[in-house]
Amino acid sequence: MLEVSVVISTLYKRPRELAECLRSIAHQSVKPIEVILINGAPSREEERKVEGEIKLLRSRGIAVKRLHLPRSSLPHARNVGAKVARGDVILFLDDDVILERDYLENIILTYEEHPNAMGVQGFITNRVSGNNPLIRFGLLKFLWWLLQRGYYEVDVHKQLPSLFEILPYRLTRTINRESFSGTNMSYRREAFGHLKFDERLKKYAVGEDKDFSYRLHKLFPGSLYQTPKARLAHLEAPAGRLPSRQFEVMRQVYHLYLFYKLFENTLPNRIRYALGRMGDLLLYSILFATSGFKRENARRIIYMIEGLAMATLNRNRIKRGEVNFWTERVPHGENNNPGYRRAGIRPGEGMEPEVPAAEGVHKNRSLGF
Repeated sequence: MLEVSVVISTLYKRPRELAECLRSIAHQSVKPIEVILINGAPSREEERKVEGEIKLLRSRGIAVKRLHLPRSSLPHARNVGAKVARGDVILFLDDDVILERDYLENIILTYEEHPNAMGVQGFITNRVSGNNPLIRFGLLKFLWWLLQRGYYEVDVHKQLPSLFEILPYRLTRTINRESFSGTNMSYRREAFGHLKFDERLKKYAVGEDKDFSYRLHKLFPGSLYQTPKARLAHLEAPAGRLPSRQFEVMRQVYHLYLFYKLFENTLPNRIRYALGRMGDLLLYSILFATSGFKRENARRIIYMIEGLAMATLNRNRIKRGEVNFWTERVPHGENNNPGYRRAGIRPGEGMEPEVPAAEGVHKNRSLGF
């Protein structure tokens, strides 16, 4: 049977959610050989809150490695985890997920049933309600399709050039995917002989999961799978998830970078990408209007427009792989909003030295826009 290493990056200081996640791993019907915890700068209080779960894991024969990587970004943490992992399969989990008891058993079974599989993902049970308007109302679904904003289907996944996705809200069978969500994604060890997570993407690195998995999909077509039998819940802890100027600017810059990196720079694809941005603005404008014109939602729209403008004006730098110029223009002092305070993110966290241009970005290639 394949052996599994679990890698959890705990950069956002969520000890309560992490404890629940670790308990769900300890109670798996098939145990991993190890859990690798990678965190930035945990306090003694945070370590104390998960000490019981770490003892539980070890009592079940699961080795626990704790790696402290101050100022680490998510891609850097994932690469370090993959390097030290011993398993045949490396499973990356967010620290706020809870696995059902047979999750790992069914991930392994999917690899065994599909020998060509380079990656397998489970199914998040609480992600989409059947009452979601994009499922219930055909006209809205058509509008979202028109604007390349992504929508929901049964047993279908597709990665769009707009960086949004057609997602399965219900799975009745194991399906192929073109990209994975970083909440739960596993890969064969061999995958890391071909690819690494892109360390140009800093901090919580919006899109790093799509980037790695979609490149793997292009390298090994038809090798990514999602099974409905490996089930989990995603708590979506609020830490680090509230709107912020840094997050929105980062999202627009990184998405444009990933568009140039992952997709052919044809006119139809550029139109699809632009439509996706329009759909994004429309969505948050609707949320602003239907939320009673909350100031928080108004700020998100303003930050999104700022990010779009910054990405468009600096598109030539982005094509060359220069993707962190925005940190000079959006000061770390902008982190003084509730989302950052709850996340415990400190100014400058995740800022490693610049690395060579990422695979798929050609410095001497004129892409146009």
